[in-house]
Amino acid sequence: MKYLIIGTGGTGAAIGAFLAADGKDVTFVARGNHLKAMLENGLTVESGIRENLDIKNVKAAEGKDIEGKFDVIFVCVKSYSLDEIVPVIEKAAYENTVVIPILNMFKTGAALKEKLPNVKFLEGCIYISAYIDGPGKVVQVGNVFKLFFGNPYNENVKAGMLEEIESDLKNAKITAGISDDILRDSFKKFTFISAFAAVGSYFDVSAGSIHKEGEIREFYKSLLREIIAVGKAMGVTMSPTLFDDDIQSIDNFGPDVKTSLQRDLEAGKNSEIDTLVYSVVRLAKEYGIDTPSYSAVAAKFQMS
Repeated sequence: MKYLIIGTGGTGAAIGAFLAADGKDVTFVARGNHLKAMLENGLTVESGIRENLDIKNVKAAEGKDIEGKFDVIFVCVKSYSLDEIVPVIEKAAYENTVVIPILNMFKTGAALKEKLPNVKFLEGCIYISAYIDGPGKVVQVGNVFKLFFGNPYNENVKAGMLEEIESDLKNAKITAGISDDILRDSFKKFTFISAFAAVGSYFDVSAGSIHKEGEIREFYKSLLREIIAVGKAMGVTMSPTLFDDDIQSIDNFGPDVKTSLQRDLEAGKNSEIDTLVYSVVRLAKEYGIDTPSYSAVAAKFQMS
């Protein structure tokens, strides 16, 4: 199968590099100095899971220059860039293409389906810490690299295709699986990353500070309780162990791990704070849920 990775930041680069290192046909959508370095020198991924990867003869281009059709498209951009990549998906997809969004956003596939109704959109979620460390170089931190996907909208997917994708990911040393309820699982991921990003940004700390008993950990717990309450009010199916599962997930992260939201805020870049924090406050107001901790984070970053 032919894979297209739209968005070659830490997440997209890691997925694509792991697949390419296993001999899969992978093309990357990138831009700027990162794209230039990939084309000239290849893509290097410093990995905590497998030996460091040095992918040569990388196939990559800007979105507008992508040619041909692809069987699987992983969307790994930031949520604020979704509108920009719609023409790329439209150009790269054919009747059997499946698109798997891997974003810090709930129901991304549904949002894209409204713009491209004839394309098959799944939903996906990922647990990974990875970032660009320079043009053509990405660092994947720690031993957590889990990717789950599913077909919540009953798209007419070619028989056996999801199983083939799962097999390709597993062979590439990615912990992967086809979810029996990807909306449940992607909301679980959203609760985790939203609360992690909120507490990390609010206190300007990494995961290690959340591991320790005290004010920061209690604030993280309060964020989890609030976003879970919002999800229940929305009617989202969720595991009764979601709170404890998220606590375990954060405790499994390396002490120096930060979210991409924190790194973007620190660098003064455009960030996903609207998706990860402000949207939770808006939904809470809509459904009549009290969220004092999320509101405190939103106020610190001057939510309008």
